[in-house]
Amino acid sequence: MSPTARPLPMSPETAEALTSMGRAIRDARLARKLRHADLASRAGISVATLKRLERGDPTLAVGRFLEVLTALSPSLLADLVKTVRADPTGDALRRKAMGERSRREDF
Repeated sequence: MSPTARPLPMSPETAEALTSMGRAIRDARLARKLRHADLASRAGISVATLKRLERGDPTLAVGRFLEVLTALSPSLLADLVKTVRADPTGDALRRKAMGERSRREDF
């Protein structure tokens, strides 16, 4: 964590997700036999930033995380976007709202 950054309040689930994603990035880097310097260079970040990301540092900008995913494999970023867009709860709420609107319009 940078000397000026303050720890952010976050849920245990978020903290665990950051740690898990950091480990997954580290595992992906190692599977590709990339050194920290290689991946950091591809992602346009410093080695120190990459190491912080691999530790799950919550103060890093999300853009840095996405750049690392892209540097590892553009399909990783595409898969993340697909996962976020696949929102069954949001879809159900939209369908419900549309159904309520159409019932009101029928009167």
